[in-house]
Amino acid sequence: MDMQNIQRLMEDYLSHNYRRGSFPEKLLAALLESWARERDRAHELELLGDMVLKNGALIQQLVEMNHLKNKFLGTAAHDLRNPLISIRGLSEIILTEATGPLTQEQKEYINIINTVSSGMLKLVGELLDISVIESGRLELQRQPGALDRLVSERIRVHTVIAEEKRIVMEEDLSELPDCSFDLDKIGRVIDNLLSNAIKFSPPGSRVSVLLRQEENMARVTVGDEGPGIPMEDRSRIFGEFQKSAALPTGGEKSTGLGLAIAKKIVEAHGGDLMVESREPSGSLFSFTLPIGRGNDGH
Repeated sequence: MDMQNIQRLMEDYLSHNYRRGSFPEKLLAALLESWARERDRAHELELLGDMVLKNGALIQQLVEMNHLKNKFLGTAAHDLRNPLISIRGLSEIILTEATGPLTQEQKEYINIINTVSSGMLKLVGELLDISVIESGRLELQRQPGALDRLVSERIRVHTVIAEEKRIVMEEDLSELPDCSFDLDKIGRVIDNLLSNAIKFSPPGSRVSVLLRQEENMARVTVGDEGPGIPMEDRSRIFGEFQKSAALPTGGEKSTGLGLAIAKKIVEAHGGDLMVESREPSGSLFSFTLPIGRGNDGH
């Protein structure tokens, strides 16, 4: 019975002044209770409607602000990139002493300029990536390729860095059917996982890399013997500008953007990026890619 009918019956009862018992008190009590519930529900629906309207306007405002933020990041990063490239390039030329001999103190200063500009250039590049991804302009140049070959190539590149910390790189790569992926972008995902594993592993430890097929997916897993990821960090380390409480073992720097970019790239390929922690004895980062998917260019 809706609220109008309840109110009509109550008004009818009161206007005819029914004798006690001609209109049962229990029924009247039930009508009053039902009327009160309907009135409360109507009030709640009205409040809910107002809340939806206000939240809708707030969401639209947040979307517009996020768009402006991405536009600002993209513009600022683009404007900073060329000067930083010039600073890094000129510092490298000066370090070769092609323009004249340098004192030891001058070499130290130029090395600092080169290191800092390289770090800033990396940050600018990642800001550009985030801007492109969040604006929905991420484009994949998919081509059929051997994932095991790409992983092996990236391991060789990072072996040099690992050897500086006396870290042993171990690989166990299964030969899989070709996957369709963007070579450059998946290469960057692998680089990120390998560099993080080396960064957080202590000297004398091992970094292992596995490649396996799981049904119609390829899975790349990178394991380290670092401190692991604290439980409270595991749900947020894939967010932008998020860092784990664990510290790099060699004082390396981190922007907090690498994993966020890697996850978005993998998801754009139809895969997933995840972490398992064996705290305090290391972490396992892995990502998956579909096997045998055609070149759709997206």
